[in-house]
This record gives sequence, structure tokens and C-alpha cells, in this order.
Amino acid sequence: MIRLFLTALFSALPFSAFAQQAAPQYYTFEPSATFSTLGISYTIAMMVAFLAVGWYAKSRVSTSDDYFAAGRSFGGISNGLAMSSNYMSLATFLGFTALLWRLQYYLIAITLSFLGGFVLISIAMAPALRRWGKYTSMQFIGERFGHTAKIVAVLCMIFLAQLYLIGQMKGTGNVFQVMFHWDYTTGMVVGGLVVTAYVTIGGMYGMSYNQTLQAIIMGLALIIPTAIILWNIGAGPASVFPPFGYGSLVPEMEKALPSYFDPFLTVNGTVPMSLKFHIGIILSIAFGTIGLPHIAMRYFTAPSIRNAKISTLWGAFFVGLIFFTTFAVGFAAKLYTVQVLNQQMNLQVQPKEADLLLVVMSQAFTPTWIAALPIAGALAAGFSTIAGLLMVIGTGIGHDIYSTISPNADDKKKVKMGYLFTALGGLATIVLALDPPDFLLTSVIWAFVVAASTFTPVLILGIWWKGANTLGAIAGLVVGGVLSGWLWFSKGVFFGFPLIQAGPVGNLVTGIFTVSAAWFTVVVVSLLTGGEKDEKVLREIDRIHGWRNYDPKRYSSNTFAIVTAAIALLLMIWSAMPDPAYKKKAELPAQPTITVAAVAQHQ
Repeated sequence: MIRLFLTALFSALPFSAFAQQAAPQYYTFEPSATFSTLGISYTIAMMVAFLAVGWYAKSRVSTSDDYFAAGRSFGGISNGLAMSSNYMSLATFLGFTALLWRLQYYLIAITLSFLGGFVLISIAMAPALRRWGKYTSMQFIGERFGHTAKIVAVLCMIFLAQLYLIGQMKGTGNVFQVMFHWDYTTGMVVGGLVVTAYVTIGGMYGMSYNQTLQAIIMGLALIIPTAIILWNIGAGPASVFPPFGYGSLVPEMEKALPSYFDPFLTVNGTVPMSLKFHIGIILSIAFGTIGLPHIAMRYFTAPSIRNAKISTLWGAFFVGLIFFTTFAVGFAAKLYTVQVLNQQMNLQVQPKEADLLLVVMSQAFTPTWIAALPIAGALAAGFSTIAGLLMVIGTGIGHDIYSTISPNADDKKKVKMGYLFTALGGLATIVLALDPPDFLLTSVIWAFVVAASTFTPVLILGIWWKGANTLGAIAGLVVGGVLSGWLWFSKGVFFGFPLIQAGPVGNLVTGIFTVSAAWFTVVVVSLLTGGEKDEKVLREIDRIHGWRNYDPKRYSSNTFAIVTAAIALLLMIWSAMPDPAYKKKAELPAQPTITVAAVAQHQ
């Protein structure tokens, strides 16, 4: 089986890579001429299609509801598809395979946290936000907590959106550079201009239609090659459904790498992942999913509460299908690396090449016209995420901030501002991505931590606790935003004190402290300042939960707030306590470890 794998793959690789075997060598992927030609053809066809869809959608835009919420006409499967492609970035499509190859069980924790975030959204947020009936979560914060809170929320949104956006722009440029031998700047600018153009032209209608199309492209571009790869390496009939397709190969993996399925050992069994690390992942990723503004925007496009809930379920299904298919590719890549490259060929795969493992195996095991599909899927994923975030920026500034500055502006003026600031947001991101600093390689995870630490506590408490007030919300946003940025830059160190004791990549899970700190701040400040007193706001809280009558005692108990604040305080203290798992590891002889820079190369 593995010999077949080796023969097929090596037949597609340059012979020079194996000329010497006395010392470890590094493989460099080189796409074939036919592969590159087909990849460019697919890319051009996609770009033309996306622009055409955006231009078509322009004819449907006549009001601010059309531009910012697609006329509230997307529901069920179409909105679920759009939500899933909006959520899955270029880093998801290619980077997850590399992360699984490198980190094994760690990625499963991240993926389950992603899906857990969707479950929490469907329970805690989607119905209430849809009943509120606006365009963005920033608008909800503005009407729930006042104009100042809305402005602070928009600033937090711009911060996390840029983190997310620049990483996607950079990834787009890198794909063009590696696959088509374009200059990085040329590829990034071309891709950035195309997505900026179709989002600006068509607004939420254009973005939604394109995201639905992009989700279909992503699914086909990943599932078809993966099924063929698994079949050719001997996985058997189960290969037709890739998420379960590698089951027959599990005994071989357990023999080759026993630590692969260990939830507390990763990186070939050399790095511990303690319970604290997994809780940090949940708080950073699951809570980050709840707070992402471009995901929340999808609920405002649904025609009803029921459709908003159904959209979330379909979104979770499509996201899960893609994520678990990447496990199959990563599993095959890891098995191949351990059994063949490392043990038999003394050949190593560098992290930058690991990002292309899906493409490498597609070129080796599938017909060329199929092998080039993952490139189209990766770019579709990147474009979709960029589109969603640009729409958030355009809405946040062009509508939320502009309507605060000019409350009497007419509807057409607001739409024009949406066009303007969506375009400016795209151009600004392109400029910033021309020469991004190294930390932006991990900007996607950082954006999740910022979202979890700013929007999530304020949104959940604002929906479920009437006592949350303006000062509490503003304080929570500021504390969460400042701490998440600080602890990321300082790698979990606060004024010389290590706050995040979660191992060598602890700064990736700063949410264990920052989310708890923001939640604690909202509750404590709200209680100390007397809670919410505006009866109009209190009545709205009952309304968004579906109640037809107003009851001042409903959702007003301080017990819920105090208990959750106490839990948050305990988590903050626990995060600062030394973890025995890492202390014990430090006492052992030197072992290979994973650095933040190494993880960053996978984002």
C-alpha cells in the first residue's frame, strides 16, 4: 500500500530531490506546466464569474436593506452555504492539512471548537439578533448600550477585521506566487482588487450569491481529489466519503506514530497539550466564532427566525464536512511522511511546503484537471472570507458610524457611504498587505482571540442579562481588546509576569485569560454602576427573546451574572498558575519543541 503511495508520488517529483540520501534533504514542490495552466484557467474563470455575479446583483440594490442585508431574503441552504464559505478562509483550506500534519490532535481540538461555536451561536445569539432586525452586531451594541459603545465596537471590529483580512490577502498572493510563479505583489493586488470590486458593486446581495457559489467550489475542489487520493493509497471503498475514508489505515498510523491520537501529546509525541491548553482553545476559538462580526451579519439576511436557525445548522454541516475532509488529507500526508519520507528516504518536508501537501498529493494521485481544483478552492475560500470582512467594514463605517454622525441622512446617502467605505477598506488592506510583518502569519487565530475577548462577552450578556449597562459594555470592550493585543505581542507575559501558563504555544490560547477578564469586567462594572435603567431597552430584551409581554424580573437576576463572573475570575487565576505538564517536560532531557514561529507558518 505504502509502496504504491511512494511510487505514485515520487513519479511526480523531481528526481534530483532523491539523488543523495546520506543526509536529510528538503523537498520543494514544483507544479507541472499543465497543472499551472489549468490552475490559471480555473482562477481566471472564477474571477470573471465572481465579477459577473457582483454586477448582476447591483441591479437588485435600491435600498440600504438591499445593500447591507440582501433584502433579508437568504435562508436555509443558500444562507448556510454562504455562512460556511464566509467562515472558512484560505488558511482553513490549505493550512489545516499542514497543521494536522504538524500538530495532530491539536487540530481536532481547534476544529471541534469551531463547530462548538456554531452550536453556541444557534442557541445564544442567532434568534435574538435576527429579532433585533439590524445589519451588524455593532448596531446591536449601539442600540443596546449607546453610541459610544457602538463606536468602540466598530474600532474593535476594524482591528480584528484587518488581522483577518491581511492574512487572507497575503495568502492569496502566496498562492499566486508559488503555483503560477507570479510576483507576490502582483498576485495579491490582482486578487484583492477583484474581490473588492465585486463586493463593492453588489453589496450583500453580490457577496451572498458569490459566497454560495464559492462554498460549492470549495466542496468539490476538496472532496473529489481527497476521495481519489485515499482510494489510490489503499483506503478502500470508504474513500468515497473522505471524512471516514481513512479508517482502514488507522492501525498503520498507530504503529507508525502511537502519539497521533493522543489528546495530550502532539508534534510526534514531543510537546504536551494539557487540559488548560484545550480549555484555552475552546475559549479562544469557540467564543471567537460567536463574536466574529462577519458571521453575525449572515443572520440579518435571513427572512425569519426559523430561517436564521436553519441557516446556522446548514452552516455547521458544511463547515464540518470541509474540516473533517481536511483530516483525511492530513492523515494521509502524515502517514506518508512518517513511514516513507522520514524512515525510508531520510527526506524532510519544510513547514512552507507542508501548506501545499493537498496540492502535492493531488498532482501525484489525480488527473491533472482534478489536481488543479484545490487551487481554485483555496482562492475561493480566501475571496469569500475577504468579501465578508470587507462588507463588515463597509457596513460598520458606512452605515453604523455614518448614521451616528449624520442621523438625518437619507437612505440613498447611506448606500453611497457603504459603497465608498467598502472600497476604501479593500484598498487599505491591499496596501497593508504589500509588506506585512511576520506576526500576520498567525493573524487568523489572533482575530479569533480578539473577537472572543471583545464582542462575545458584550453580546451574550447584553442579550441574556438586563443588568448589563453602557459603562460595563464599554469597559469590557476596552479591557478585552487591549489585553488580547497585549498578551499576543508579549506571548502571554503581562508586566513581566507570565499570565498564560499553557505551554510553548500558550499565546495562541490567550482567550483563557482575556475572555474571562472581559466578561468579569462587564459584570462588575455594570453592578457597581447600578445596571441598566432604560425601560425601553429592557422591553427590547424581552422582545428579542420572543416574549409579547414585558416582565421586569425576566432576565434581570444578578445571580447569573455574579456566578459567571466568579467562574471568570477563577479561570483568570488558574491561567496564571504554573502547569505541571510543562514543568515536568522542562525537567526532562532536551526534546524537539514547536515554536510560535513554526505554528505561524501554517496560518
